[in-house]
Amino acid sequence: MPAFLIIGAANFYGRALVEQLCAERPDDGSWEIRGVDKVLPQLASFPSDVLALYATIDYRMGNLRCAAFLAQAFARDDGRAWDFVFNFGAEQKFGQAAHVYDQDVRQLAARVAELSRGARVLVHLSTALVFGAAANANANAACAEDAAADAPGALARSHADAEASARAAGVPAVVLRPALCYGPGDRQNAAPMLIMGQLSRAGGSAMPVLWDRGLRISTVHVADVARAALAAGRWQQARAGAAVFNVADGGDTTNGQLAQAVGALFGVEPSFQNVAVNFMAKRLGSAELAEEVNQSLLGPWMDLLAAHGVANSPLSPYMDPEHPRAASTGR
Repeated sequence: MPAFLIIGAANFYGRALVEQLCAERPDDGSWEIRGVDKVLPQLASFPSDVLALYATIDYRMGNLRCAAFLAQAFARDDGRAWDFVFNFGAEQKFGQAAHVYDQDVRQLAARVAELSRGARVLVHLSTALVFGAAANANANAACAEDAAADAPGALARSHADAEASARAAGVPAVVLRPALCYGPGDRQNAAPMLIMGQLSRAGGSAMPVLWDRGLRISTVHVADVARAALAAGRWQQARAGAAVFNVADGGDTTNGQLAQAVGALFGVEPSFQNVAVNFMAKRLGSAELAEEVNQSLLGPWMDLLAAHGVANSPLSPYMDPEHPRAASTGR
């Protein structure tokens, strides 16, 4: 019976994979599922039904930067290698220092690749941000799997380096590059626009939308990423070498479509009429414009939380300049 090891089992993507595996496993408990991460599920803001799933798997908490802990996480009582190793543990948060990405993306990938020798397949979660600069240069064009990665920042560069480690692991490997990912547990991808919709509803105003209406923003639901990871792993385990897949839905989503969907959800109208702001968006660097937007949103968001008695929230309207929408400026 298959044995699954999930590195990063308590993060946004890992949670979705745990849910997918628990939904598919047989009732006889013959699947071995081990989750590993740096936080306890009880402290990860999971709803009760999701938290209950973690009580049914072998979960281990520890420092993913520690080589000894990772080695222990890979060890099985019977000495056998894992059938499926999912490296979902890479840092995905925007705005971290370069050395953080080096430790929590590149170095982690190298250690996981080395420990995965003997496994039937390694599934490595990367990001579509590795195409950031190339996509901008090609004016809204889609990037195929074999397109040259032109990582625009520290986060994307570390993921590009991590991909190389996974592909050289010496076992059948799959690299997945999800597009802008949304779904339960999202805090930084689609969440800022959702908060913008809530703020507009609370203020009784139209929802201002930055960037052009026609800007393409490929999207994918986190549950689909989990299904893709499992399907690709099963497909690749009988093959040699490494495969790379970009993961996105078929919607060919534009900024306008995304804004209309969020507006409908909150009962507000998106406004694309701020020509002056969008003109600035094309002329200014995304970092400067993102800072202006963040300053205008953080205050009202804190006021809204206070008005509803929320002392602390994991959500924020803050949009980092590395965010896919911010990084798309000038396409």
